[in-house]
Amino acid sequence: MHIARLRNGVILISVGVVLLLNTTGHLPWMVWSRILSLWPMVLVAIGIELLFKRTHLSFLAIISPLLFLATILGPALIFKPDFSKIHKTGEAYLWSQDMDSTLTKVTADLELNAVDLRLSSGTDRLVSAELDYCDNPPLATYRYINSDSSAIIKIKDTERSRNHGWSFSQPWFGWDKCEKNWDIKLTDRIPISFKVDANAVKADFDLSDLKVEEFNLNVNASKVSIRIGDAVDQVSCRIDANAAKLTFSFPENMALRIIDHSKMSSTNFSHISLKEFRDGFETPDFENSPRHLVLYLDGSAIKLTVDQYTSGKGI
Repeated sequence: MHIARLRNGVILISVGVVLLLNTTGHLPWMVWSRILSLWPMVLVAIGIELLFKRTHLSFLAIISPLLFLATILGPALIFKPDFSKIHKTGEAYLWSQDMDSTLTKVTADLELNAVDLRLSSGTDRLVSAELDYCDNPPLATYRYINSDSSAIIKIKDTERSRNHGWSFSQPWFGWDKCEKNWDIKLTDRIPISFKVDANAVKADFDLSDLKVEEFNLNVNASKVSIRIGDAVDQVSCRIDANAAKLTFSFPENMALRIIDHSKMSSTNFSHISLKEFRDGFETPDFENSPRHLVLYLDGSAIKLTVDQYTSGKGI
């Protein structure tokens, strides 16, 4: 018996049967995830074939094509897709820090990777955070600086991505996807500066009620919404973005200047009046306004939308 010829024939017939069932709609394409998860059986089948085919027990080499048959057609016959394994919600990590009455300002240092973020005001504490994670909990720290009565809050995502790649630990071999939603609330009682590094995120920074003095954002391949408030007179925003979609909102009672050193792919300023100058754009009343917002832009492939809103709060 020519085992190699039989084995090759079994493989072609088995693969053909599964593809036929796929294309006719009788079997979902997801079955290939389960079939591929059994790849070690290929090594076992070839090993059996090499072990027995030139011995007096050569008839046992028939096990090799039978194993190929079971590996390919077996999952197709018993396949029951478990969609809950494709998409799971991360575990929740809760962290907060109480207010210190001596604090004069705080810096929020955030490092984000593939999370959906909502950041806003609305806590009696200095910070309250609910941070989802998949395998490794985020790192959250608080450091008080005696010299100027300031503090640094640092929240770091220790996982590189919500898509962890091909998972051999799952009941079927496939893409292990985990949603990570972060909800961070900060105090509106003291001035805050932000330093944010973000990759592949969807982020909503609602800073409208916070006393934001500086907002520095380094972002890649993300969709980000930033809403600045009028709780302080002078606000500086520095954004270095690549392949990002940015929506930037500011109150009508603030004047805006955009210093643009980026390579934007598109802009949308249709709802506000901006005049152009050599390095960017500004609202006509910028020089005479008591409240100034300066936006520094750098990077490339940026889709920028700028609009105004009516603030219900003054200083």
